[in-house]
Amino acid sequence: AKLNEAAAVAASADEKYLTGKLTLQIGLKKNDEAMQMKGIEQALASGKSTDAEKKTFNSFIGEKALLKNDFARARQYLTAAVEAGQNGPVNLFQLAEAHFGEAIAKSGGRSIDATNAPIAAAGLPYLQRAVEADLAGTKQYSASWAKRGFQIARATKTDSSVFANLLLRADAGKGAWHEVVQAVQADNRNFTSEQNLDAMRLLRMAGGMTSASDYQEYIEAAGAARRPTEVIALIEEGKAAGIITDGNAYFKDALATASGARGEYVATLPESVRDSRGKATATVTLATADALLANKQYAEAEELAGIAVTKGATDKERALMVQAIAQVAQGKYEPARQTLAGVTGVRAPLAKLWTLYIDQKAGAGATAPAA
Repeated sequence: AKLNEAAAVAASADEKYLTGKLTLQIGLKKNDEAMQMKGIEQALASGKSTDAEKKTFNSFIGEKALLKNDFARARQYLTAAVEAGQNGPVNLFQLAEAHFGEAIAKSGGRSIDATNAPIAAAGLPYLQRAVEADLAGTKQYSASWAKRGFQIARATKTDSSVFANLLLRADAGKGAWHEVVQAVQADNRNFTSEQNLDAMRLLRMAGGMTSASDYQEYIEAAGAARRPTEVIALIEEGKAAGIITDGNAYFKDALATASGARGEYVATLPESVRDSRGKATATVTLATADALLANKQYAEAEELAGIAVTKGATDKERALMVQAIAQVAQGKYEPARQTLAGVTGVRAPLAKLWTLYIDQKAGAGATAPAA
């Protein structure tokens, strides 16, 4: 009671700080959280708290507010805590979640609308720092935090490549590749079968083919009659992985179609290659380059795709993708990166995906881009 009286008449900063600290101490003895909170707020308001106290006091209030879904208050105090130096991975994650929670709550509690997207997007740099710090330490939360960032970035229409990179680094399995590729496909539903094939070829190369539906989608994009050797090899891989069974009618029919087309396909390819190096049109040259890629003749595929570009291929972006994929398949990562840098338009998101794969294979993904 006397302490409350003292707090009411405290005038100087020292008096306010002292009464706040005493209130906190008694609140701790009584296990009274409301009293603890009151004491901390009084001490902070006095302006006399030490640097160490600013970190712990602001963090304490922010954490409690976050647990109560008081996101605006959590954001205020957790920001102060981080700015004071309380910036461990968990602290940074909490501050990010305060931003996300406030944006979701203001959007109606389900998703993030355009009006509140900037609040959520402002939390992404803190989450990036949290993931990077965890990756450098325990790696306990990296995968789930990176996945959260990837989802929020997509929801707020923010460049998600940073978090895709972090997710691919954090997830030692192949599930991350499956999620990232499917997300890009979902965000680009206007992809043609040829464009979708670029995505499925990446998923296959990254080892992310996990279900029969993945193999079916790949075959539908490739065409069993159009790229028979690629489809046959794909089905054989699926069977070896135990994902495709001999009794599945779809794959049985696809294999029969591909097997029937393989003979003529392989027999005419050498002549197409000769013509493509000479008088053949850019369209024919590009089709031949793609056929070579499907047939795993990567060096020739790279060469003819480049020739198609010099001949003025109408679909230059496709020619560049064929060339880049052939380069990646040969382990020529830096040339592939340069080729992908020239891809624009609808295929630009696919070029970004392939660049992430190059980063992972070449080890360049060790440092994520700055937020």
